[in-house]
Amino acid sequence: MEQVVLKAQKKDESGKGAARKLRAEGLVPGVIYGLGKETVGFAVQRRELYDLLDKATGGNVLISLDMPDMQIDADTAALIKEIQWSPVHKEALSVDLQWISLKEPVTVSVNITIHGHATGLEEGGSMNQIRYQAEVECLPTDIPEELTMDVTGMQISETRFASDLAVPEGVTLLLDPEEPIATIARPISAADLEVRTDEELPEGELEELALAEEQSEAAAEAAQSTEADGEAEAESDSAE
Repeated sequence: MEQVVLKAQKKDESGKGAARKLRAEGLVPGVIYGLGKETVGFAVQRRELYDLLDKATGGNVLISLDMPDMQIDADTAALIKEIQWSPVHKEALSVDLQWISLKEPVTVSVNITIHGHATGLEEGGSMNQIRYQAEVECLPTDIPEELTMDVTGMQISETRFASDLAVPEGVTLLLDPEEPIATIARPISAADLEVRTDEELPEGELEELALAEEQSEAAAEAAQSTEADGEAEAESDSAE
């Protein structure tokens, strides 16, 4: 994985007021920490941060931070640790970066994608991807953009597991080999759509069903009683 340059400016002020001022100027406040270094506040152009995220295939991007007056070791880079988003405007409110050594392994989450032609889909089955991410351990420069799985030839009710993932050399998959990744569900028949009988319902659902039936019967009886009273009153009025 190649490094992507992110230009930033050092930020000395802190607090909500200072952060709001930066956002109004089109900047996103952030901090960077790790490797025993002092935590440093900074700000980046919102547009440049979004451009960086567009390059973060699989959710990971190796960052070369370009900030004036900051000496950065040649074997040091940064990863995005967290981004806080506005739930209303969907804009980045802040970003946390973490220093990492290019010479030491890191643990990151990588997206899982499936490809190939599954035979079971031709027979009416549907692909069900169970896991979409997996943790791996590797050197930062070896972080894969994604982990892939070939589902060619998969049949209905067949499952593929973590052991079937294509893992690049130098990357360690931190996932149980028997962890299911994808399966092909059988087609839903008309019989599957029929309402289950009482015998098939769990005990709790049986009690709820019985209570609902009692309430329905009571409501029906009350309605009948009201109707009968109304008819009696009508007959009485007619007789008078």
